[in-house]
Amino acid sequence: MTSFPERRRSPPALACLRPEYRADSQLLNRLLARCERAKITLTGLRLIMLHGLLRAGENVTAVALWKVLMEIVDGPTPSAGSIQRNLNIFVDRGILTRTVGADRIWRYRIAQGMELDGPTVLFIDAGTGRMRPCDLPEVTSFLHRLAERRGLDIRSAAITLQMDTSQPLS
Repeated sequence: MTSFPERRRSPPALACLRPEYRADSQLLNRLLARCERAKITLTGLRLIMLHGLLRAGENVTAVALWKVLMEIVDGPTPSAGSIQRNLNIFVDRGILTRTVGADRIWRYRIAQGMELDGPTVLFIDAGTGRMRPCDLPEVTSFLHRLAERRGLDIRSAAITLQMDTSQPLS
């Protein structure tokens, strides 16, 4: 991993962000809500980093994010060390995921879907009305991906199932 100096600069304010480089407000609001649930204090630097992460796309390195921030911030850009420290915080709190490639460079992407304290998914028997928690992680994962693509936030989900009486039980 590239090492960064510990020298700190004054943090940029959101007003330093050039208007033409602002991220999509719907995506940004979902990220901000996720950060609030993760109890992350949203400083000016972190807000600008979220704009930069949305602009940079998936599998961005800390250095690539720093270059994006140099482009979108009007004025002095944050130091690479501050960017790396905040990326570590985002990873620790589940906002970002970090992968290491064959070149041994960390790459970051916005974490998909499932939070540990996320919504409950229930199976409901249409005949009896009996409810059971969904024990299939594939169903839960699918619902989270679908909601994220549509810009929704799932609070709870229920799937009503009816037994097919024409088929013998196996």
